[in-house]
Amino acid sequence: ESSMFVSRRRWILKTCGKTTPLRCVRAVLQLAQETAGHSRVQNVFYSRREFARPAAQLKPHDNFDSEVELLDSFFGDGTAYIMGPEKDCWYLYTLLPLEGTVDALEKEREEDEDIGYSGTEPDQTIEILMSDLDPAVMDIFTRATSANAAEATKASGIDKLIPGMMIDDYLFDPCGYSMNGVAKDRGYYTIDEFFNDKVAWKHPAPLSALTR
Repeated sequence: ESSMFVSRRRWILKTCGKTTPLRCVRAVLQLAQETAGHSRVQNVFYSRREFARPAAQLKPHDNFDSEVELLDSFFGDGTAYIMGPEKDCWYLYTLLPLEGTVDALEKEREEDEDIGYSGTEPDQTIEILMSDLDPAVMDIFTRATSANAAEATKASGIDKLIPGMMIDDYLFDPCGYSMNGVAKDRGYYTIDEFFNDKVAWKHPAPLSALTR
């Protein structure tokens, strides 16, 4: 249940379970330079919730200190944050201090305008994690209830969340669901439904879309 989005200036990867996304950093940096000519990283944003099964994670994801150490080995002295109560805390690593992020995004917009690239507003991200959902609703995301991903997408109402999205969805066997959606205005969202009593929904979109 992984999702990847590639745009002109951003590469976004979302994974779950025992995957090891930070192990691909070196390869991604090399690929960005060789294929797109990007030799400088403007910012890095890595975040995750406290793992449901921390003891099962592989290095460097066995603890946050190891993750920070690896990221610093590539990007220098980043800034790490731990937010929230211990069992439900959220870990965050970024090259930019939180108070400097808005200025950096504004600079990026100005650089785009200088080269004639007309983009939308800087990326604004909402991440929602839910648990203990209605079993009757979760049944939609099983092969016993839905014949395919399109049926689950329609029955759950996901197809109506953001009108105009082009959706790529997948229904796992016997249960579980994943989808990615993209729009012409560069908006995108991704949803994963999985059956260890956790549901994650991540929806990055322009700020104006979130405030309407």
